[in-house]
Amino acid sequence: MRIVDTLWLRAALLACMVIACGAAGAARAAEQPPTSVLELSALTGPKGADLYIDAPAGTAAFEHVQVQIRAPEGSDQQANRIINLKDVAVADGVARIDLGELGRGATVTAEAHVREQSPARTAIHRGETIVKLRPDLVVAAVHAPPQTLSTRPIDVVADISELNLETGAKATVTLMLGPTPVAEPQTVTVPAGGSLSVPFKDVKLTTATSAELTVVIDGAAPFEADEKNNSRKTKVEVTEHELERSNVLVQALGGYGVQFNNHVYAPITPWPAGTAYGDFEDKAKALQPHIVRIFYQDNWDGNRNGAFPNWPENYASFVKVVRLAQEAGATIDISFQNLANARLTPVPDMKKFADVLEDLVRNRGLTNVRWAEVGNEPNSGAVTLPEYDKLVRSLHGELVARGLREQIRLMGPGLVENAGNPARTHYAWMQWIAANMGDVFDAWSQHVYWFYNDTGRLEYRLRDAWHLHNEVLPPEQRKPTYMMEYGIRGVAACGTKPSIVNTYYAGDPACPEIWRTNIGAFQQLWFAIGSAQLGYTGAAKWDAYWGVYDRTLIPPQVYWTIGPPTEGSPLTPSYHALALLFHTTVPGWQVIRVAPWDETDWGVATYGIEGHSSKDTAEKELAAYAGPSGELTILGLDTNGRALNAASADPPSAYSVGGLPASTTFNLAVWNATGDGTNSFGDTVTTDEAGVARFEVPLQAAFSLTTVPVS
Repeated sequence: MRIVDTLWLRAALLACMVIACGAAGAARAAEQPPTSVLELSALTGPKGADLYIDAPAGTAAFEHVQVQIRAPEGSDQQANRIINLKDVAVADGVARIDLGELGRGATVTAEAHVREQSPARTAIHRGETIVKLRPDLVVAAVHAPPQTLSTRPIDVVADISELNLETGAKATVTLMLGPTPVAEPQTVTVPAGGSLSVPFKDVKLTTATSAELTVVIDGAAPFEADEKNNSRKTKVEVTEHELERSNVLVQALGGYGVQFNNHVYAPITPWPAGTAYGDFEDKAKALQPHIVRIFYQDNWDGNRNGAFPNWPENYASFVKVVRLAQEAGATIDISFQNLANARLTPVPDMKKFADVLEDLVRNRGLTNVRWAEVGNEPNSGAVTLPEYDKLVRSLHGELVARGLREQIRLMGPGLVENAGNPARTHYAWMQWIAANMGDVFDAWSQHVYWFYNDTGRLEYRLRDAWHLHNEVLPPEQRKPTYMMEYGIRGVAACGTKPSIVNTYYAGDPACPEIWRTNIGAFQQLWFAIGSAQLGYTGAAKWDAYWGVYDRTLIPPQVYWTIGPPTEGSPLTPSYHALALLFHTTVPGWQVIRVAPWDETDWGVATYGIEGHSSKDTAEKELAAYAGPSGELTILGLDTNGRALNAASADPPSAYSVGGLPASTTFNLAVWNATGDGTNSFGDTVTTDEAGVARFEVPLQAAFSLTTVPVS
């Protein structure tokens, strides 16, 4: 063989070997498992560190995982280690490996093997991460009003923060009342070191109680460093009622009062021989009414028709009664009672009335006379609107001429409903008078009566008159409005007693007169509270004490607060109930709305439907009064007791009132606490830091919660 051939052969063999070896190498390369990058995160905290490996889709477990840990330079090198694990489970796409105690900043490298079925092979995945602190979510604050009404939803806002500054987290935030969620849970993502506010809108807390709300963070991903700070509580005082300080119904209360009988000292009133007036007078003064209405009768007290030769005695009684009202501290309203004569001769008759008013104020020093009225319920009599206009203008002119018009203001017209006579309804008359006589009147007035077994009329008449004066009359014709005469009536027939109109309470087999009953007192106090709720300037009950006006004792005027002297001038339940009203409110104070208040509380429905006049249901009724120096009174009762004449066997009514000054002690005076119709004193109620007062009152009773001293 030639040498050249040998070289060629060697070259060919070498080439052949290279080709063959290359092919084998390629085959071996094709058999190597594929590799990819792992998504890793490593988090550490007080309970150690964990490595989280995001597994490829469809992976149920890793065949093998090798973890290499390298501590940061300059740190404890004992942290360097290798962890080898087999069959590492994957849950929800993530494998978790416990790394033990490990500080932040360490480097973690992981190699994970995944067995693949088609083609059959093992895939290798590698990744690297730096250990960071676990997230630490915290409920930083919970914002909610300290007090709300049970009828008013609130917004609650929770401030959620991440404290460890290195890792964000996703979590569920829930608002709880005890064990019960009170709003839809919300899922939030809080960035590392970030904060966000989580609102819970229109949260309904419908039970009047001290509600402890808890905001809870749950299900944080990734797991937290500290779960002890994942909740925070706040207290919301949920109340049934609340003062609305900005909603002033009456800027200056005119006052509450009674009618004083002008003939109690006159011959017509059969005062028992040898019975002194002093006890009755002392009781009338102690009642301390704010305002007293007194009739002047031109025949009886002035002999207008020449038929009353004893008129000087009647007039002396009239003057003495005005003096009694002044000594009781009342503002006095003199009402010209009868218009039968005066409508025919208005100018001289009103001149005579002005003489009487001047005599009282200037000659006798009775300067508490501040109001005058012309006629009692003129729309129920024979006087016409033009005649009424002439009468009032004549008196106005006389008072101006005498320099008394600023001293004595004019109130009227003192209308009754008179629904059966379209031309004389209080609507027809009030609209005409307001349109034509507003220049001579300073205040409007109405009169209301109802039967004790028809309290729907009580509500209807209050609301209907309010509607007339505040919605039907245009704004420029509206004036302060008084319920200047109101009272409760009994039935005429009861048991074997003689039939006497408006007299008896038939709920008791003994058939007592209505003036003796607790039910009469309860409803009359309810009327006064209802008048305040609607913004009436004042109200006066008919009437204060036993006596005779201008008729015999049959039928009697059975609406007294002080009974007849033959029984020792007894104090009635109405006396005590009204004393509670008079003694804890003050003329000139503001009347403030007490919420809740909606259309059912003031809306007027047709009277008589299903025996009721309004859309309202039995409930707690409250009125609030505020003085200029922080004085405050809340009067209230529960009209579920409207038909009770004795103590109720039901549990007491629980009251909760918000919007009061915080940490303030109030006096709690209660009328009829034991069913005896009297007042009880001595208890106090202190508001909490949210300004909430909670107390109980028997169902048949009424209360005054007040800063005013009471005894």
